[in-house]
Amino acid sequence: MTLTENELVEKHTGLVIVQAMKFHPTTLSDFDDYMSSGRIGLLKAIRHFDPGRDTKFSTYAAICIRREMIREVQRDKDSSTVNVGVNTVEDREKSFELWEILPDDLGDIEKRILEARILQNYTLKEIGEKFGRSKQWAGTMLKKIISKVRERYEKET
Repeated sequence: MTLTENELVEKHTGLVIVQAMKFHPTTLSDFDDYMSSGRIGLLKAIRHFDPGRDTKFSTYAAICIRREMIREVQRDKDSSTVNVGVNTVEDREKSFELWEILPDDLGDIEKRILEARILQNYTLKEIGEKFGRSKQWAGTMLKKIISKVRERYEKET
């Protein structure tokens, strides 16, 4: 069974979220920008992936997503040098702390797992060991957390 482009985007949105969080966005607006550029990268990955190569799609997609996000960072740097000192009321209103995008129902362990994965770049194996559990447990927990973040993000957009 071959998945459609939309189904592939839906299936791999968690990968876009994880990559966006690695850039440590400080505002909801920044997170939105990373998500948008990440989706573009994901679409490029879907359209250009060669299954004949010895690479997993998720590995290839992560590279494409990250590349688009880096371009987003570069665009921001380029535009900030041109518009130095420009700060509209609308920009200030969009400046929410990153924690506002996290769902309220994330438990302490879930927050610690997310912090270990995104901020400290722990592998799933290392996260499992940190909590006295398995790599599979850490992967399952991370998937649940990403689902909660995705649901929250989709409600906001």
